[in-house]
Amino acid sequence: MYKKIDWDSVTITNNFLFQETLRNKTLCKYLLEHVLHIQIKTIRYMETEKTMSARLRSKNTRLDVYVEDNLGNVSDVEMQTTGSTSVLYSDLDEETVARELPLRTRYYQNIIGTNMLRKGMHYRELKKAYVIFVCTFDPFGLNLPVYHFTYRCRENNALQMGDLTENIFLNVKAADRTDDAELAAFLRYVNGKSATTAFTKQLDKEAMRIRNNDDWRWKIMTLDMEIQDMKRRTAIREREKGKKEGIKEGLQKSKIEIAKAMLEDGMDISKVARLTKLSVKEVAALA
Repeated sequence: MYKKIDWDSVTITNNFLFQETLRNKTLCKYLLEHVLHIQIKTIRYMETEKTMSARLRSKNTRLDVYVEDNLGNVSDVEMQTTGSTSVLYSDLDEETVARELPLRTRYYQNIIGTNMLRKGMHYRELKKAYVIFVCTFDPFGLNLPVYHFTYRCRENNALQMGDLTENIFLNVKAADRTDDAELAAFLRYVNGKSATTAFTKQLDKEAMRIRNNDDWRWKIMTLDMEIQDMKRRTAIREREKGKKEGIKEGLQKSKIEIAKAMLEDGMDISKVARLTKLSVKEVAALA
């Protein structure tokens, strides 16, 4: 049975809400400037689903907030959280997620580098690539607000390789340990505290606007339904290989449960029917 989402519990730590909020160029640009300590004139969002689908055959990956600045430098920003209570997130423990993050940055940097170079381009045309993870836990256990990694020589730590890649992990649990007041306010806000600056207040306002949008909620409910249905399909395959009828029934039940949740939220019957692909008659019977 589909479990109704408690929308009041969905905060900026939900990566789907976070990435949608950062579709606001002003907010995204401001955050990047405070994380990277650089001035950015403009940014543009890159259509990663289109540009990477032909090149990635081993693993289907979509970078979330993937932007390019006016100098051609690229940044990918993601929210990283854990726990089964997180909406639409694998219920992995903190230790497992923390162990995988460095490997994920390695893979993401490979994706970004591959996407930067088109046929005939020289390696020297590569620009800077930043992978930024906002973590709701301390990923390395040193209680630092920012962990900033670049490739350095083991024999001489002052010598950087200069490959133009940087991986940055923000630790919201150590917000009070950074001297950057704006960054500290952002980390505290992500950690569940009140928005206290003009930036965090605007960020919160935008996040709440998106969270209360019916179309966005439908996307999240649909995705959640697909994830749950995928888990059901896996269980069905393990128990009864070749029985596909149960999958269709499970999907139909999920649609009905979502329709019920939408009706309870006050959405009109015709819109529920359009979004769930159920007939108006089927939805009306649920009202």
